[in-house]
Parts: sequence; structure tokens; C-alpha cells
Amino acid sequence: MKTIFCTAFLLVAAVATLVAQKIEFSSYLAPVGGVHSSTPSVTDRNGNIFVAGGTREGLRVTNDAFQKKYQGHTDKDVTGGDAFLMKLSPTGELIYSTYIGGSGSENYCLKLAIDDFGNVYVGFTTDSQDLPVSKNACQKSIKGDNDHYIIKFSNDCRYIASTYLGGSGSDHWTTLAVHNNSLYLFGKTMSNDFPVTERAIQKKYDNSAPPDTSQSWMAGDITITALSLNLDKTLFSTYLGGKSLDYIRFYSFDSDGKIILTGATYSDNFPTTKNAYQKSMSGKPDGFLTILSQNLSEIDYSTFIGGDSTDQVNAVFVEDANNIILTGETKSPDFPVTSDALNKKYMGGRSDGFIMKFNLKSNKPVYSSFIGGSKTDWLKYVARTDQQKYVVVGTSGSKDFPVTKDALYPSINGGMDLVILIFDKTLKNIEYSTYGGGSKQRVMDPVVSYVKGGKLLISSLCISPDFPATIKYAEPDSTWTNCLWKFDLNRK
Repeated sequence: MKTIFCTAFLLVAAVATLVAQKIEFSSYLAPVGGVHSSTPSVTDRNGNIFVAGGTREGLRVTNDAFQKKYQGHTDKDVTGGDAFLMKLSPTGELIYSTYIGGSGSENYCLKLAIDDFGNVYVGFTTDSQDLPVSKNACQKSIKGDNDHYIIKFSNDCRYIASTYLGGSGSDHWTTLAVHNNSLYLFGKTMSNDFPVTERAIQKKYDNSAPPDTSQSWMAGDITITALSLNLDKTLFSTYLGGKSLDYIRFYSFDSDGKIILTGATYSDNFPTTKNAYQKSMSGKPDGFLTILSQNLSEIDYSTFIGGDSTDQVNAVFVEDANNIILTGETKSPDFPVTSDALNKKYMGGRSDGFIMKFNLKSNKPVYSSFIGGSKTDWLKYVARTDQQKYVVVGTSGSKDFPVTKDALYPSINGGMDLVILIFDKTLKNIEYSTYGGGSKQRVMDPVVSYVKGGKLLISSLCISPDFPATIKYAEPDSTWTNCLWKFDLNRK
């Protein structure tokens, strides 16, 4: 199996506070053991934290675990292991912990979703043929090199249902979302026979011009599938993409239930609408903004977003019927910024972050700015606060990233650190900005969610000699460790 890296991210909900004052708790969760996975987290209505990741042996499991022992392969030269699921109290105490895995690899692009009843869905890519499936599963066995796998637990961590999903090729980069009593699965496929429904926007797979034929794992179209919450029916399903690599970075839903997707594409024939802001590709890849009907039968709007180098749109927040806030990363000095931008010039390095307010009615950015320092900067999450300001989270390797004088962590000495920013409602002023933790840490695949009471939950893979871990459920290894931070954002 090829090594596949993924990032996919959850929306930061409305935040009622302004300043990241302290880390309420932080934890090493599980050793990675060479497993390349994201470490997603979600919270229930009571503030309990569900977090998942990839690991090999060494996970601390509870007596009531669904799977108490590691089942994956033991070859250290093969990337992959089992998934795990933990439930923690709002203050970080361990409530539940279990392995989830078969005899192969369960680790690629782990994602979580939670429904209105508090049930938790864990999704990942697998090549195991012996994972448990429920009696009425919509797909009872694996079909390709890699398939998606989704397993559902109750809020008290009892197994409810599970299913495979995929075609005869490779299906991966699993992302989950619950909306309107359906479970949406976003992914990437190299399967010619991925299951699509009758009214699908795109019924056929197209990969006639991959970006680099020596890297076959980079090929693929996007897939979007709506499943029943019982995992026993495929409600809607479609391909989306052009002749090269296309992938989703984030999703949201508007008030009418339409699906808003952002990401990046290497396909110069990626589907755009007649009224697109940018109808043709400027660089490879370009970012995109695409809006789909809830039943996946129509593209309401679609446009490229980018300059003459590489760009991708990492996150989206739906402000109202006409305005969408986007964040992402760019290497394009000519990325479209507005005349009133906070920073009009590309700072250099590997990439700059950007923030953009896109107006669908006027079909153009009404505000856009570079955000970053002289090294690598990525902006990955955005949401509106109760005070109508915006919280943005990303990562940076720039020692000159714009932090404010009252930053919780004002500097870094190396690596890639978290950055947390608060913009005013115009997006033209940074009211607060801080690095996120250890002075030399490296952070990979951070996933962010808001917790009631003005708390920000961030889970990721990390390497940090001085990571401020207050709770240890595992000792860190010499490479990556699954980590969790809970930031107190309340002003003291």
C-alpha cells in the first residue's frame, strides 16, 4: 500500500471570547509508531471529547473496549496500524479507549462525526478484509486495494453499525459530516466503479492526465456520498473532478442544505459554472470553491481561486446567503488580494496563508489578504465569534509571523507551530495573535473544534521536546505522537 498523507479539517464554531489565555489541559494520547494519520476530535453536548488516531501497540485501553488488542501487521517497514477511539471528560480524564482494526492497515485520514443523538462515527481508509460489518451494511466486504470504512458507536461507546464503501480500485482520504439526518462521506478515488446514484452530477471517473505518473497515489477524482445514519443505504453519490488530481480540504453546508466544498485541483477541466469568478486555471494546483445541491444532482456554483503558482483553499465559513469566508495557503505572488488588504505582498518562503471574503452576489472577493511571515504559513480554520469577529487557526514555521504583544506564546525556535488569530469583523485588523505551544514543536494535521464555555480544542500529530503535556496516556516516541490541547480562550 502506498503511504498517503491527508489533512482534513473540522469547522471552528462560534467563539464567545477574544484571547487565548492558557492551555487548560494537554495530553499525549497514543504513540504513532510510524502510522501516518490525522488525529481528529469532536465534542458532545456535555463537553465530552471523542478523539481518534492511528497507532500500533501501546494504546491504553479500558476494560469495556470494543477491541482490546492490536490486530494490525507488525512489519515496521510498512506504514499502517490500527485506528483507536478515545472518549475523554471535559477536563481530560479517560472514560473509554479502544482499538479499531483488522489484520491490515487502518490509519489513513481518520475522521470523526457526531449526530444530534450523540452517536459517534469513525471513518478511515483500510485494506483489511476482516473488519466487522453490520447485518444490513450497505457494503459488507472490501472491494479494492483500499476502501472507506465507517463504524458507528453510541454516546456511551457501544457498537451500533459498520460498513465498507468503495470500488475495485483505491478509495481513500475519508472525511465525514452529519447533516439533515444523513452521513456525508467525502473522499478520493481511483475506482472506475465507485458506487454512484442515478442523478449523480458526474457518473464516470476521469483520470486521463494525472499530475505525475510516477506517483500513482496522487491520481483520483473526488467522491461525495450521502449514507443513511444506520449505514445501510446509499442515498446519493457522485464523482466530482477533471482529468487530473482533485481533492477536498473542507466542507460546510448553507441554510438551504447545499454543500459547500473547498480544496485544490490539478485539472484544467475541473467543472466550473458559467458565472465563475475564475473560469480557467492559473497555476497547478489551483484552489476551488464549489457549491452542490443536497442530492448531489447539480452544481450551483463553481470557480477556481488562485494565482500562477500553487494554491489551495483549506477552510470555509458561511457568513450568510451571499458571503463566504475562505482561508488557505498560496505560493502565488499574484494571488488575488484587494486594495484594502492588511498585507498586499507575498512574504515569500514555502507559502503564505490567506484570508478572503467572497461575495456570491457580486461574484468576486470583496476582501482578500496575505497573512504570514518569511517561511511556511498555512491557515486552515475560520469561524465567526459571538462578537461578530473571526477566529482563525493555522500553522507557521515563520519566526516573524504577525503575533501581538499580548500573545500567550510570542515566539518559536523552530519547527511548525500552531497559530491562533482573532480578526475584527472587517477582517482588516488582527486584534490578537499567538503561537500555540512548545518552542520547537512540529505540528501535523491539526483538527480544531469549539467547546462550550469559550474553549478551543485542537488535536494533531506532534513532535515537541517541550510540549506542555499535563496528562499522559502514552509516553512520546522519537517521532510523532497523537496529541491534544484544550485552550481556554476566556479573557481574565
